Amino acid sequence: MKAQGKIYIKTSEREDDFLPTVTCMFAFAKTFGIPTYGGKVALIMSVTILLMLIILEISSIWKLVRTLNGWDQNPNGSVIARLSGSIFYGNGLLSMLITWKLARKWRSLSKLWLELETKCSLHFPPNTKIRRRLLFVAGYTVFCAFVEHMLSMMSSTGLDCPPQEYFERYILSSHGFLITKHEYTLWLAIPIFILSKLATVLWNFQDLIIILISMGLASRYNRLNVFLRRLVMYENDMKAHNLQQNLVKRVYLWRRLRIAYVHQSQLVKRVDQCLGGLILLSNLNNLYFICLQLFLGISVSQEKGTVINRIYYFYSLSWLLFRASGVLLAAGDVQLHSQRALPELYRCGSAAYNIEIKRLKYQLQHQIVSLSGMDLFYLSRQKLLEVAGAIVKYELILLQYDKDRN
Repeated sequence: MKAQGKIYIKTSEREDDFLPTVTCMFAFAKTFGIPTYGGKVALIMSVTILLMLIILEISSIWKLVRTLNGWDQNPNGSVIARLSGSIFYGNGLLSMLITWKLARKWRSLSKLWLELETKCSLHFPPNTKIRRRLLFVAGYTVFCAFVEHMLSMMSSTGLDCPPQEYFERYILSSHGFLITKHEYTLWLAIPIFILSKLATVLWNFQDLIIILISMGLASRYNRLNVFLRRLVMYENDMKAHNLQQNLVKRVYLWRRLRIAYVHQSQLVKRVDQCLGGLILLSNLNNLYFICLQLFLGISVSQEKGTVINRIYYFYSLSWLLFRASGVLLAAGDVQLHSQRALPELYRCGSAAYNIEIKRLKYQLQHQIVSLSGMDLFYLSRQKLLEVAGAIVKYELILLQYDKDRN
């Protein structure tokens, strides 16, 4: 229905391409162990991968326990190496379980999201660029992760490794915390090699999913904020007698807009309930491995490592910092966009002010809308500085621990 001024004109009801794009991401995940959008074959493969990861994680923890208790006379690898291996495969195992659960919940969550888009009494133009942005972020993540992993493999074996010795040297170098030379067999090395790749993919995928879903929530908030800003500008340009004549329609419109913000905050809370475990796991895992890469980078610098080692550690650290920052900033954008309507409401003229604007202002001021790590911490842009401080602190602890061991 038309009302006075084009701010009231009903726009296209077509939803944007966010939901189909993320659903395609989850459907593709069946290739590395998330079978929700696959068939029986994908389920069998996922259960097999899960069992193998459990066995590998138990073996890693057992090796770590033996080292800590001094049961290994000649341990192949330091405590930090075995701890890192346990954390790496533990993250892969937990990431698989949590992402599997999230993919199952995504069916109902996407329905709720779609209802919010299509059944809302206010209709906003779709974000036509969201699909391209999501695909760019996904493609960039895949490319950078692939380069990082290739450098990791080259760093483990060196550039002078004969082809016939490559596989054995790589396994013994990258998984020295788990398998020694006299324990090495091809039938043991092959599953370890495959699981290491799957664990790496799951690690990058968990961060990617957090970033993509956060981008969708921020995009939805941005569309609400654009609508509100245009409405405020339109009403500020209206004459006082026109505002009074259309008071009932204006109050009703503001009420619908306020309800749209309520529904959006409820959607964020529902997403947070589904995504909180993955956010907690991602931040803890990224924090540890950033500290580890800083520690290893300093060690390589002191020992005058090879050129390929220097390139790998520099690139790996840069990629870890970039990806962890991307998770924090993307999730923090949800909280940032949820507050951007407040300055626009303060610009609302006194003649256009009404009870629904007052209620919306109070709602935005007092409501916490943010993604969190299972309610243990809330993600905002300020959190990036706190994480940076924690990294510096724990890096000093790692350096001191290694100095005491030596």
